Amino acid sequence: YVNWYTDIENKITERISKVADSEKPLMYISNYNLDKTTFQVPAKDNYRAVMVRNAGAKYIGDEMEGSGIQNVDAEWVIARNPQVIAFSVSNMIMGYDIHDTTNATAAIDDFLQRPAFADIDAVKNNKVYLISHPYILCGGASGLIGTLYYSKWLYPDLFADVDVQEIQQEYISRFQHLDLNVKDSISAYPQ
Repeated sequence: YVNWYTDIENKITERISKVADSEKPLMYISNYNLDKTTFQVPAKDNYRAVMVRNAGAKYIGDEMEGSGIQNVDAEWVIARNPQVIAFSVSNMIMGYDIHDTTNATAAIDDFLQRPAFADIDAVKNNKVYLISHPYILCGGASGLIGTLYYSKWLYPDLFADVDVQEIQQEYISRFQHLDLNVKDSISAYPQ
């Protein structure tokens, strides 16, 4: 397991090392919330922030000390103009037992239709994504799989030969011993 994990981690690091800091996009990650006035920002030492930086992005919450999560208003996010946004969502929207994209599409559409965010780069360039919080962001190699999804979203050309679902399937089958097909479920959206 350690060799498998380290090999993937090293591949991500090696590829990201080819990207100049000035070329790295600014990424915002938060829990998806239907409340249209409050947004959460994990501080710079939070595991979600570490994943974003490991994936090769600048992190929007790096100005916040600690590892907790702070609430901000929409204007705070808008003023920083993230180029990429990822929302972590509950297993009501995606997960191993979710087999269609209806709820994921509705969640992204809801955010894209909020007029206050219309002029930020992530919205204008359709770089808004969802990732399963309980299945991708928490525990063991899940964070590594999440980092890999982020890297693929951030640098599709640099990671063109990487099938994240295939790697996720190996993790699920080989190390979690679960009998499920990752390609039949929705863990990250859009793929």
